[in-house]
Amino acid sequence: MTLTLAVHSSKGGTGKTSIAVNLAVAFASEGKNTCLIDLDLRGPSLSSMFKPETHFWINDFLSGKCSLKDTLNDIKPEMETSGHIYVSFANPDIGEIRDLVSKDRNWQAGALKALMNGKKELAANSLDVIIFDTSPGVEYESINAVAASDMVIIVHNDTAACFNCTEQLIKGVYTLLDKKCAIIDNMYHGNCSDIIEKSRYGAPVLATIPCMCEIATRSKNEILVHSEPEHLFSKSIITIKDKIEAMQ
Repeated sequence: MTLTLAVHSSKGGTGKTSIAVNLAVAFASEGKNTCLIDLDLRGPSLSSMFKPETHFWINDFLSGKCSLKDTLNDIKPEMETSGHIYVSFANPDIGEIRDLVSKDRNWQAGALKALMNGKKELAANSLDVIIFDTSPGVEYESINAVAASDMVIIVHNDTAACFNCTEQLIKGVYTLLDKKCAIIDNMYHGNCSDIIEKSRYGAPVLATIPCMCEIATRSKNEILVHSEPEHLFSKSIITIKDKIEAMQ
């Protein structure tokens, strides 16, 4: 059975995309055939981490111009994983991003239907895990990703604004959509050894990852789970992966 995860956040700057990418590589390294889809259509960043080789973007699929399979790039050789890892990129062109703002509810409804059908297409092709890297907040495309997922992983940081917004997302969106969810505390500035909180707002806290300034000095293309599996961040990602699997 294919597991579909939406990696979401209440606001930008939480490290959501880094979590999504490293989690995808962790699953593929375990032998799971994995697909990472960039649904952060207003702020796409996966195309700056990898080199898209397809002529189609996820935007084209959502608009009915191609199949989801047409958008996939297999990066298994680059990541040297035992399972396949496919990436579907969002179009980073500013004109495409500007055009997205004008999309109406009918387009968004069609995009959700396409996303649901795309899930079935991938499941039929032996994909084990699908990960949506969503846009932050409650834009239509992020809610579509949540609606199409089996579980939502919300990436949270240690600010009052994030606490308030995370609670609202869990109670006002995920619960209403009947979605299982879990929290990752990322870039935590306190002493992680003092953390005893195992759940918040009724959702389990999968990990508390400390703020590591040295990560910011590394290349934006570096995937720590791949390049440095013994790094604390990498070990945290593996722990998160294991807990997600245990929740199934």
